[in-house]
Amino acid sequence: MGELSKGISVGCVNNRVYARVVGRGTFQNSQPLRQFALEKIDQGQGQFIIDLGPCQGMDSTFLGMLAGIGLRLRQNGPTASIHIVNINARNMDLLQTLGLDRLFLINADAPAFPSDAEYHQLPDTDITQLKHPLNKDETADLMIEAHDNLARIDQRNTPRFKELARFLRETVERRHPNGKEKK
Repeated sequence: MGELSKGISVGCVNNRVYARVVGRGTFQNSQPLRQFALEKIDQGQGQFIIDLGPCQGMDSTFLGMLAGIGLRLRQNGPTASIHIVNINARNMDLLQTLGLDRLFLINADAPAFPSDAEYHQLPDTDITQLKHPLNKDETADLMIEAHDNLARIDQRNTPRFKELARFLRETVERRHPNGKEKK
């Protein structure tokens, strides 16, 4: 196998959704994976396998986005789940610190990954080569939602991200006073 392209690659085989994070998982590349996952959930997919082997680290927004996918899957019943595979000690520590190890199946007996040929890279997930500027409103909304997800998973996360959540909400309010519609 050659060197993997940085970013997030996805594939679907046998009613399973596979995602491989190469490089860093950040607020900058969370939205494409979130949109892809929600589309797959709406299509009835319930098994997600996330390969973090080539992942160098994740920020809280990326982790909160994954938590949101997990919470959404939970609504679909006990057979819906996220399997996290090939996780290194540093990323495992992040999941445990935020309580996400109780939401995900970690290094569980996940099915073998399909061949690399069955993957495609989600656009704008290589943060070293973003082609479009991030939409400030969408990014702020994603960050607020992600951190709310983390608080829903584990109440210990509320004080961890209290100031960030306050800052993000105030930023959105300044941009859209009086609740004016975002464009």
